[in-house]
Amino acid sequence: MTDRTYRALLVDYGGVLTTPVAESFAIFCQETGVNPERIRAVLASAYTGGLDERERWGLADLVPAVETGRMSLEDFNGALATVLSEGMAQPLEALDLASRMFGHAVRDDRMIRAVKGAQEHGIRTGLISNTWGVPEPSPWYSETFGTVVLSGREGIRKPQAEIYLLAAKRLDVDPAAAVFVDDIPANVDGARAVGMTAILHRHPDITIPKLEELFGLDLG
Repeated sequence: MTDRTYRALLVDYGGVLTTPVAESFAIFCQETGVNPERIRAVLASAYTGGLDERERWGLADLVPAVETGRMSLEDFNGALATVLSEGMAQPLEALDLASRMFGHAVRDDRMIRAVKGAQEHGIRTGLISNTWGVPEPSPWYSETFGTVVLSGREGIRKPQAEIYLLAAKRLDVDPAAAVFVDDIPANVDGARAVGMTAILHRHPDITIPKLEELFGLDLG
């Protein structure tokens, strides 16, 4: 029997509904010679917060700027290429750089089936994704999610409280009645801060049983 305490399931995309993003980045580094520490610096700085206005276009705001639409994807790719090329004999090409970094992350069908299974049992489902640019929605989104909240479209990003509250409002559920899944600790903390139950995703073998326990459903 479904535990109706939880009425909604909200999930991240990259790293939750795909294979680990870190693995894709690692392959990208192997193929290009980029120092992995440069990527770690860019991503770690994206979730520190507390920026001085004078630092808006520095390294610390690079990812937040593109995720909220304050920087175009083209400008972001150019800035990212400069950052990642530091110490390399041959600079990276900026064209489609962000896409190339994520290019080895593929759909995780087990996690997608779990979300669809929850939906089939009457659980409201939604996607909350921090995007680099605003991609065209995949055809299966409309069949899987009751709402799709993309940072680049909304101008807000995880872990800001507003993005979680917006998703809950669009699904017409109280945040306390929602379960959220993400692979980044700061984003999980952001969801918990607004009252959601949140799971840090590491592998379907761990996440799916947790979801089954919370919802009282078989999602296999």
